[in-house]
Amino acid sequence: MSAADEPFHAAILARPADDGPRLVYADYLDEAGDPARADLVRVQVALARLPQDHPRRPELADRQADLLRRHAARWAEPLADLVAGVEFRRGVPEAVSVDAGVFVARGDELFRRTRAGGRSFVRRVRLLDPARAVADLARCPHLAHVAELDLSHGDLGNGGVNVLARSPHLAGLRSLDLGSNGLDDAGVRVIARSPAFPNLRSLALNDNGLTADGVRAVADSPFLAGLIDLDLSGNDVSDAGVRAVAGGRATARVRSLRLAGNHVGDAGVAALVATGLLTRLLAHDPHLDLRDNAVGPAGAEVLARSPELARAAGLDLSGNYLGDRGATALADSGRLGGVRVVRLARNQLTDAAAFALAAALPDSPRVRVVDVSGNRLTARGVFALRDVARGKGFALDATGNGVAASVPVAAADLFAGYPAILAGLRRRIDFPARRD
Repeated sequence: MSAADEPFHAAILARPADDGPRLVYADYLDEAGDPARADLVRVQVALARLPQDHPRRPELADRQADLLRRHAARWAEPLADLVAGVEFRRGVPEAVSVDAGVFVARGDELFRRTRAGGRSFVRRVRLLDPARAVADLARCPHLAHVAELDLSHGDLGNGGVNVLARSPHLAGLRSLDLGSNGLDDAGVRVIARSPAFPNLRSLALNDNGLTADGVRAVADSPFLAGLIDLDLSGNDVSDAGVRAVAGGRATARVRSLRLAGNHVGDAGVAALVATGLLTRLLAHDPHLDLRDNAVGPAGAEVLARSPELARAAGLDLSGNYLGDRGATALADSGRLGGVRVVRLARNQLTDAAAFALAAALPDSPRVRVVDVSGNRLTARGVFALRDVARGKGFALDATGNGVAASVPVAAADLFAGYPAILAGLRRRIDFPARRD
């Protein structure tokens, strides 16, 4: 960092949540002859403000990618001999990837080079090959400067986590990523029983081998009571695991829970709804992602009856077992008025579900994407949805239904499904859905 930049950097670090100092820095960069870096600051600040499904995001994301492709190496050059990668957040280098051995040997230098006003920009450190140096890492005092520690894909196993959890330098950690580390319930119990993480707010345990027993250990931990973000995706978590999170003392404040790719079924959905956990999740992020689980018609009906479904801007139930009964319950719920994205791929749906959706989607003025791919629709179901998509202007994915996009269909066949659609519309007129 240049001496001229340091006052601006210090102002950013003094008020890290405030966009103001960053935008002032962007103005300075324009005047200093680095308009590309100024553009990155403004683009990333704007992206951080926008919801994931905002229509401006694709344009801004493309602009960000182009700026980083052309200039990231130059901007990261001052750290090139220390790190394997740098990630810019809201315009400044807040995250780095570094070999674990290099971090042990030169971590002090990393933080010194990125310091302004007595603080370092670097908040998140991803350590590469941590298993090779885990004993040295546990003793490494540089860990005390890390707020977010990423050890994902680190091959630590239960033994490595056991060593790490004895470190006296992790009290400042706010986020810990242990995804894809070959852990099972025994390794997770080590984390749950360790007093090394008193300030942890985010814990990623995705893509390991956890069951409900491991989840229960986390949920009941006396040392993890600050958790608000828990990633359990890609494990073997069942309904009992969801109940553990919903009723756990350490997870009583969780507002972000990722469960995709598990074995959560109807009882798990019921636990989300009955305990108020779903309310917290949707209040924090209105996108409900339960894809690739074991939710059946009864679980979909529980969701459909919940007033909280009206909060959802995104609903991803792909790769479950909803069938026509579950999909129709959601369509007929009257609670999809705010939804932008509906994904029901690979749910054994037939034309009956397509007709129910076609009848309901006109009542969803914000819908932008509907995915019914990989089901069992015929041309009649696809055409019914396609007509609504054209009228409403949303993107429809109906691939993988054994129906080519341009399959000709007889007029009699095409209109055969419309009585069901009209009946659904008539039901909405005669018996309007209750709006809680």
